[in-house]
Amino acid sequence: KRKPTSLYDVFPKHIADALNAGKKVEAESHEVVTIVFSDIVGFTTISERFDPMKVSNMLDRLYQAFDTIADKYHIFKVETIGDAYMGVSNLDGSEFDTHVKQVALYAQDIIRASSKILIDEDDPAMGCVQIRVGFNSGPVVSNVIGTLNPRYGLFGDTVNTASRMESNSMPGRIHCSLASAQLLQQQAPEIPCQLRGIIKVKGKG
Repeated sequence: KRKPTSLYDVFPKHIADALNAGKKVEAESHEVVTIVFSDIVGFTTISERFDPMKVSNMLDRLYQAFDTIADKYHIFKVETIGDAYMGVSNLDGSEFDTHVKQVALYAQDIIRASSKILIDEDDPAMGCVQIRVGFNSGPVVSNVIGTLNPRYGLFGDTVNTASRMESNSMPGRIHCSLASAQLLQQQAPEIPCQLRGIIKVKGKG
C-alpha cells in the first residue's frame, strides 16, 4: 500500500516548510551539486510494442526500485519524464565531501536493480529493463516554478551537461564528466574510472 504523497516527498524540506507556511520561495544558488540522469535503452521500441498499461506498470516497478535506492544514498528525486529519471545530491550543502560518491554508488545500484525488472511480467521471455546513466557536477540554481501544480526545478549548464552525459552513455554503463570524475577520485578513490576517450557531445563540441 502506498503512503499518501506530501509536499515533503516532492520538495526539499526547507522548500516544503516555506510552501506550507504560504511563503514565496526564492531562487537559490548552489555552489556544487551532482546531477544524475538515467533512461531506458530501447524505450521507444518498448512503447510501440506494448500496451500503454504494461509500459506504465513497468515504469512504476522500475521507479519504485529507483526511489528506494535514491533514499538509501540521499539522492533527491527531481523529476521523472517518460523513461528519464533525474536526481541530485548535495542540494543543502551538507554532502560536500561525499555527493559524487553517493551518486556513483546510486548509479551502480540502479543498473543492477533495473536488470531484475521484467519488461512484461506476463511474458518473462521479453527480458528485463536495461538502462544507461550519466552524471555531472557543478553549480546550479533551483526554484519553484508556477503556482498550479508547482514544480521544483534545477537550472544551469551543469544540468545540460549531466543530460548529455546520460544520452552519450552506453547500455548498462555509467558515463560521467571530467568534473565529476576528478571529484570522485577524491571522494572515493576505490571506485574505478576509465577514460573513454574523445567523443562528440551535442552542444559541447
